[in-house]
Amino acid sequence: MLDRILAFARDHMVDDVRDWWRWWSVRLLALALALQTLQLTSPDALVAFWHTVPASLRGFLPGWLDDLITVLLMFAALVARHWKQPAPPRSPSS
Repeated sequence: MLDRILAFARDHMVDDVRDWWRWWSVRLLALALALQTLQLTSPDALVAFWHTVPASLRGFLPGWLDDLITVLLMFAALVARHWKQPAPPRSPSS
């Protein structure tokens, strides 16, 4: 049963799955996941981080941004997944 599931997954993966970590969509989703996890596990840590950002920089950011940051990161990941990215360099042995 597990063999069939793994075979199905292999057959339906993108061709360049070995380079998943290079995709901007994956990077943005990982950042959104990390922020969401940090917010759920230790919300005080995010507040402490926010207070370390200089007030002049915080003034440039709209007030609603803190409520929607993970949503915006996930939307950016959707856009990045459809954006043409350069192929990663391959070593001669690959």
